[in-house]
Amino acid sequence: MHFAHLTNRLCATALAAAAISLPQSAGAQTPAPWRTVRQNDHVWLAVTYDQPVSKRWAILGDLQWRRTDGVAKPQQFMFRNTLTYKLADGLRLGGGVNYGASAPYGELPAAQPSRDHQLFLFAQMNHRPGKFDLMHRYRYEHRWLSNIITDEDSDRSRGPSRYQQRARYLLRAAYPVPGLQYRKRDVTAVLQNDVFVGISHTDRGLALDQNRFSFGAGIPLNATKRLDVLWLQQWIAHPARRANENNGTVWILLNHIGRPR
Repeated sequence: MHFAHLTNRLCATALAAAAISLPQSAGAQTPAPWRTVRQNDHVWLAVTYDQPVSKRWAILGDLQWRRTDGVAKPQQFMFRNTLTYKLADGLRLGGGVNYGASAPYGELPAAQPSRDHQLFLFAQMNHRPGKFDLMHRYRYEHRWLSNIITDEDSDRSRGPSRYQQRARYLLRAAYPVPGLQYRKRDVTAVLQNDVFVGISHTDRGLALDQNRFSFGAGIPLNATKRLDVLWLQQWIAHPARRANENNGTVWILLNHIGRPR
């Protein structure tokens, strides 16, 4: 009885607050609706490596070329390196650096090319329930972004840096496709999602900035190399433009693992 009474009072309070605020909201100017821009002509090519240097230490990194209009126009070049330490079976910690060079592209182009310099903290957990291979990857990024400015004489220079922070969480699941092998090794079905949360010290606070959902196949080439062919659906929010960017991307990754698994 006490719980029901408390629930009724909370509901009544919420309704009263809504009724008080409704006339104020009705009188305010209605903001322009968000629009969605769909682009399905991106191609990302990547090389990744996971190279042990001792029993517990390893270098983890990737090199990526990202293109639009098929492969006709540049989108981004990225190079990342992470030094990892194996704390326990299935748990790695580390830190690294990242460099990204981005070009204006698509229907919501940036005003200028930009550069992204990062320092980040890293954690990765792997476990295998049954035949599933699951990976959880966490990254906390410190970013220094700057625009590339072209003056009247066509000379290019880097503008002032803007500091930002961002958290990322990736969940990846791989499962061997029954009856499908290549070179006597299992071909795997791959499903993964990567969430980006911007961290701002302004009134925006925490905000979901981007999401990358992808699926496809992992094709084993030998004991240390695998080719992933994925379809990536990338969502990016542009609050200042009140627009969502929804990009369809073919993502091809050549993965090198220095120690056979």
